[in-house]
Amino acid sequence: MLLSVAQALATAHDLSRVTQVVRTSARALTGADGVTFVVREGEFVRYVDEDAISPLWKGCRFPADVCISGWAMIHKQSVIIEDILLDDRIPRAAYQPTFVKSLAMVPVGSGEPVAAIGAYWATRHKATPREVRVLEILASQASAALVRHALEAELRIAMRTRTDLVAAASHELRTPIAAVRLQLEHALRLLARRENDAAPIRNVLERATRSTARLTKLVEALLDVTRLGKNGVPLDLADVDLCEAVRDVLDRLRDTQTAPLRLTVNANGAVRGRWDRVRIEQVIENLVANAAKYAMDGDVVVTVDRAGDMARVVVSDAGPGIALEHQTRIFEPFSRAARTENYGGLGLGLWIVRQNVEAHGGTIRLTSQPGAGSTFTVLLPVVATDR
Repeated sequence: MLLSVAQALATAHDLSRVTQVVRTSARALTGADGVTFVVREGEFVRYVDEDAISPLWKGCRFPADVCISGWAMIHKQSVIIEDILLDDRIPRAAYQPTFVKSLAMVPVGSGEPVAAIGAYWATRHKATPREVRVLEILASQASAALVRHALEAELRIAMRTRTDLVAAASHELRTPIAAVRLQLEHALRLLARRENDAAPIRNVLERATRSTARLTKLVEALLDVTRLGKNGVPLDLADVDLCEAVRDVLDRLRDTQTAPLRLTVNANGAVRGRWDRVRIEQVIENLVANAAKYAMDGDVVVTVDRAGDMARVVVSDAGPGIALEHQTRIFEPFSRAARTENYGGLGLGLWIVRQNVEAHGGTIRLTSQPGAGSTFTVLLPVVATDR
């Protein structure tokens, strides 16, 4: 029967099927009057399934430190209780309405247990070594199934992310590539005419340069997704003046923006710390460029100062704002619809910002409401966490 259980768990496609196989086979193999399957949820445990002569605790959630299933998971060992009235680890109020007089509980998972299997008897009974061994074998088989499901879930997420990335890249790269090609073809036609006036050619090449710059940023964003996803954010720490870094970034943005960039900058004096300058400039550039995109006719305000033992960068815009339900997900990759669908982009900028900020041991916070603009506040420790 254990072989049949192993085969059934090998083809189980979700948690409910795993628990169904385990609970029915555990009762059949031990002769218990009831079996539960319990999962760990942080500091709590939840009874997700059961097979018993009368209801137990299916669907109930308890603190792990006051539940015998939690005890088994925390201490990573099996428990045999012949009389629940004589064991202080039993929450008697939870057991009083049930038939349970005796039990055995085994953890599921070889490292940090993620679940437990409980067997219960309606009469006083001390679980035999064979019964406990059967439960432990079932726990081992269930653990393997759960690990496989976790790996499969990660793989599905990775494949979905890759698909999203390819689709987004195909869409976003097509426009600047076509623009560069058309602009350069136009420049070649002007040269073929040997016009004396170089101004039209200069204008075309300037537009091509801007398109190439946009294309470069898109490619860099894609590379960042690959690097950050695999290895985290590598930091090259050095002494940096945050005010100077902000001014340098804003000067570059003014040169590359197609429309005039209306900026108010409050970055007087020096705010010094030990950071990765390239990563910090990437944070500033993404936040300011993002604000400029949505500011419409309003100004973008950038403020740099100290907040206690932290350095602070605040970027505010007078755009349409962001609804509360979108304010968390905009920091996730491929999130594009937080303000409006009418703006392009891979939906990677704010995710990269968050990765860079958190790599320095800092935090980023958004304050916004529809119609009232948005404010992003970055706090950075003066001495970054070197990872």
